[in-house]
Amino acid sequence: MIYQWFKRLILGSVILAQSTFAQSGYPPPCDEAQLTDIVAKSPTKRQILADYVESCEQKLWSNDKGIVMLYQYRNQQDQLCWYLSSSIDDHYKDNLPRQFMDFEGDIVLIYNGKPGELRSDTTINKSALNHCLEQIIGDRVYSRPTAKSRWTNGVLPISNHKLTVGRRRIFAGNGGALIIVFASDGTYQKILPI
Repeated sequence: MIYQWFKRLILGSVILAQSTFAQSGYPPPCDEAQLTDIVAKSPTKRQILADYVESCEQKLWSNDKGIVMLYQYRNQQDQLCWYLSSSIDDHYKDNLPRQFMDFEGDIVLIYNGKPGELRSDTTINKSALNHCLEQIIGDRVYSRPTAKSRWTNGVLPISNHKLTVGRRRIFAGNGGALIIVFASDGTYQKILPI
């Protein structure tokens, strides 16, 4: 009896280990998005990203859903900056990145430029890149529902029907966003965007 239980435990552990590390060592499933590792040569950057991912896992992500979006740019003092934000839905499709990183099993999408100032690259095949990123990200994000009309009252006093209304939410930054400014002497500063 104990032997059978122990045998099942060992077999289950082996199967779990194989399924957990099934993707390790393999190239991405497509070539449109470039796999890169921007923290490989810097333990400081690796630790910053690890701390951010851990914070997202604890506070922002749920049901094993979530990705990190990393925008790298230079500020007015020519210092390297990172704008880190997290997402649990597929709004990355609004502006497709060409680079990504597998960071300890979590996906980090890498953008070159400030958020809000990125220009769409017209030279890329967006449908192929979108399909590629969907394969890479898999079920790590929720799909956004399509925009639907909403019933509203008081817009037109004589009509009481559905009206397609645009988003009216005030955009004041992402609650989990963080800006990192790297100085040339190797130090860094964390800033919360407003």
